Amino acid sequence: MKAETRAVTIADVARHVGVAKGTVSRVLNNYSDISEATRQQVLKAIEELGYRPSSLARNLKRGRVDTVGMVLPIAGANATNPFLSEFLNGISYAFSKLDKDLLVSTAATAEDALAAYGRMLAARKVDGIIITRTLYEDPRVDYLLERGVPFVTHGRDSRCSEHAWFDVDNEGAMHQAVAHAFELGHRRIGFIGGSLKWNFARQRDEGYRAGLEDCGLVFDPELTCTSELSEQGGEEAAKALLMQGAPPTALLCMTDELGIGAINCARKLGLEVGVDLTVIGYDALPVGAHLDTPLTTFAQHMEDAGKNIARSLDAILRGDDPQNHQRLVPAAMVRRNSDGPPRLSSQDLAGKIRKAV
Repeated sequence: MKAETRAVTIADVARHVGVAKGTVSRVLNNYSDISEATRQQVLKAIEELGYRPSSLARNLKRGRVDTVGMVLPIAGANATNPFLSEFLNGISYAFSKLDKDLLVSTAATAEDALAAYGRMLAARKVDGIIITRTLYEDPRVDYLLERGVPFVTHGRDSRCSEHAWFDVDNEGAMHQAVAHAFELGHRRIGFIGGSLKWNFARQRDEGYRAGLEDCGLVFDPELTCTSELSEQGGEEAAKALLMQGAPPTALLCMTDELGIGAINCARKLGLEVGVDLTVIGYDALPVGAHLDTPLTTFAQHMEDAGKNIARSLDAILRGDDPQNHQRLVPAAMVRRNSDGPPRLSSQDLAGKIRKAV
């Protein structure tokens, strides 16, 4: 009877090369503290001896680790992103079907994020990168483009023609919000936005302005206010706009958090949201559906976004042109109870507010 062939082990590879088992293990795990000469000796021995515990050795030989990196900001607007878990679920699901892993790190600043990317790439821990919530001028994009690293962004930026991205039509959604308010009968339509360093904020601001123009309305800076992207910021911005002599009868808010703050402000000023004042948000936060006056908003499917981004990056890693993976999808309007025809003129609204305060 023919004896069963014994499987080749790490110890066999180590003896063949004349190194410690730990050295072989560190090569298999792609550590950067192994000299290139030793790395090549170990990889050659793996091939000669037929050591095949998984696809890892083959990946290393071709320079692949089947892992994608992602650095999540933990400060500012990204820190409280309520859809992060959905986004990560989508990415993880798609990568699991593609036999890839996701390596996630965090960073408090843009400098920290670049340092994290540098560590991942220097240690050969990742094949590519996913960037989320882009800035208009994004140093992460510059860094990866300059180094020729495969990546996909969730959101566009000033250099989006040069790389792969997946984005929701922020301009189109806010343009639709203006048109909707106009069709309801509003003519003084206000806007609460955020810092234009965020590209989604810039796009929604542009959509608001384009929507006004298409409705034959003149942009009035007195009807706009920039705020921190929080409920408190929305409340303060709404108060600044509503306490004017000719306040807006509709407030379009860059995010649902701003919209919830605007509703809180309206309630304190004695206004009935959806009747005296229209408020429209963006994000479709679950909490918005459970307010005293449920918030009309726009929804985007974050899990689908994660799946699409993961599949695009996989295709790029297999050699596809990144410019074949630039996809824009619409946001869906979700009508609830916070919008309606204006019951009061701007002047009458101002009078009602004065009486309340």
